[in-house]
Amino acid sequence: MEKIRILIAEDHKLIRETWTFILNNDGRFSVVASCSDSAEAVRLAEEEKPDVILMDINMTPLNGFEATAKFAMVSPDSRVIGLSFYSEILFVKKMLAAGAKGYVTKNSGREEMYEAIIAVHNGDLFVCEEIRSKGFDMKLRPDDDYTCVESLTNKEIQISQCIRQGLRSKEIADKLNISIKTVEVHRHNILRKLHVKNSISLVNLLNSKNGYVSYSL
Repeated sequence: MEKIRILIAEDHKLIRETWTFILNNDGRFSVVASCSDSAEAVRLAEEEKPDVILMDINMTPLNGFEATAKFAMVSPDSRVIGLSFYSEILFVKKMLAAGAKGYVTKNSGREEMYEAIIAVHNGDLFVCEEIRSKGFDMKLRPDDDYTCVESLTNKEIQISQCIRQGLRSKEIADKLNISIKTVEVHRHNILRKLHVKNSISLVNLLNSKNGYVSYSL
């Protein structure tokens, strides 16, 4: 059986080297390249044309969402799995909006990573158990309408989840180590982008459809 060729884009050296070792020691997989720079990842994807790309969403100079969108141009047959410490559903939806076919948190184990790689290589959508346990609907497909979520920045997603938890601006500022003024600016932008008038409407929106943003506004 031909091995699944994998590119790992991860800025933490230990994580990158660990996954390279684990995957290369399984006869089903071959890590053809790895890097800590997202621009380099795009270049390697164009050069190597890997079957699967494991893409950390927090990278530079391009974040994982931006890099994933570029993969579709330079290596359209490559399937992307987003990697992150974030387990919020909005991050998953934003990654899928960028073109990823899977999402695995860094709490996931080896067997679940194997499952993810095989699933997306076979053309399926894969989202890890940690995300599914929070209400992710596996019936949704990556080509669903994610436009609203895609427009949110990472910080706006974090703040929207804090608002959903009932935190006030000062509490959010303390939790995220930013100023109250910065929180208020982000709150305004979130409401504008999601087309809601106030925080109560935002919470209702985020609580709809098991935590998904509804697009029938």
